[in-house]
Amino acid sequence: MLHLNPATAAQQQTRAAIEAMRAYFAASAQAQPHRERQRLAHEWLTAVRQMRIQSTTQ
Repeated sequence: MLHLNPATAAQQQTRAAIEAMRAYFAASAQAQPHRERQRLAHEWLTAVRQMRIQSTTQ
């Protein structure tokens, strides 16, 4: 099994959260359907929660 450096794992989580945020804002700017924006917002919040969980357990 491959073990990531904690800093690398944190960077990947940060990137995932930023990409999810960008996708949400892009969908909002393009007036995507509410359901799609809701799905993207959920992905964004999930990514942020994962970051917070990891930061409190380290």
